[in-house]
Amino acid sequence: MDHTGQHVQLIETALEGLRRTTGLTANITRLDPHMVLHQDQNQRFDTFIEIQAQHRKYQFAVEARLGVRTELLTQIRALWPHNQQPPLLVVAPYITNYLAEKCREIQLPFLDTAGNAYLADHDLFIYVTGQKKPPNLAPAQTNRTNTAAGLRVLFAFLCRPPLLTAPYRELATTARVALGTIGPVIKDLETRKLIATFGTTPPKRRLLDAKALLQEWVTFYPATLRPKLQPRRFRAQNREWAQQTDLTRFDAYWGGEMAADRLTHYLKPEMLTIYTRHNPTKLIAEFRLRADVNGDIEMLDAFWDQNLITGTRDVVPPILAYADLMTTTNARNLEAAKLIYEQHIAPNLPTA
Repeated sequence: MDHTGQHVQLIETALEGLRRTTGLTANITRLDPHMVLHQDQNQRFDTFIEIQAQHRKYQFAVEARLGVRTELLTQIRALWPHNQQPPLLVVAPYITNYLAEKCREIQLPFLDTAGNAYLADHDLFIYVTGQKKPPNLAPAQTNRTNTAAGLRVLFAFLCRPPLLTAPYRELATTARVALGTIGPVIKDLETRKLIATFGTTPPKRRLLDAKALLQEWVTFYPATLRPKLQPRRFRAQNREWAQQTDLTRFDAYWGGEMAADRLTHYLKPEMLTIYTRHNPTKLIAEFRLRADVNGDIEMLDAFWDQNLITGTRDVVPPILAYADLMTTTNARNLEAAKLIYEQHIAPNLPTA
């Protein structure tokens, strides 16, 4: 997606908002030649800004976003190294008080067009919240892909990009959605220039921005699709069984922290997440699990086609494990999520 013009206007409006609420002057600039930015394929930003304060100049790399949610901010923070200079700053049309606190919690600087701001770099600290939402802001756009059914289709595309060129009926079967879902989702992606379609007999398609599509899926999965997977909690008498158990005989898969442990060997799981294809009665009985709304075992319905599973056989697709970890602000979980992204997701994302 190319939003260059919109992003520049958004950044300039946010810098004016900063001047209005703090008196600080700032402008879009080039990177100080004395700073070395070790950018890798996981890091995205639009430009640099320079803020003048306390007789000093502070530089930030800027990522402009036309809409933000907690999950998106968490992803942005997780993929930008904590010690990277210059630090990353997010610019958005409006940051609510709740999101402002989340940004401060995960140490992600931000500016918005209302003049709200969080800046932290060495001896610079600015925190402004409570500025009212500008009346001329356009309402957030609703996309067909961000429904529960649309997210199932996106998940199939992300796990297996060649499905983009498959017949609609095969797509619907693999994504486990109604046939009528496919056309509107494809049209939405084409309109937003996330995929390109060429030819007619049959049409061929390819992803134009797989990273943006992944980020969108991970952002909307927790609030839109996950609650429909019948999440329920349990507790076990002990946790020893988990490390030794292959869930394939129960037609189930490890997600979240246990999936991270299996994929990266980096995280010691505290919460156990299990996705099941069928009624988990056998699994519950064998390991003597008991229902507990505050339990440390969560079970959900598996929503994807078995053919999308690759690699570790009793672990969910890496994209889902990554999304599960991104629903928390736990530092170790976010570090594990970044490892999953770097080792199992990024290498398999197609480039335009």
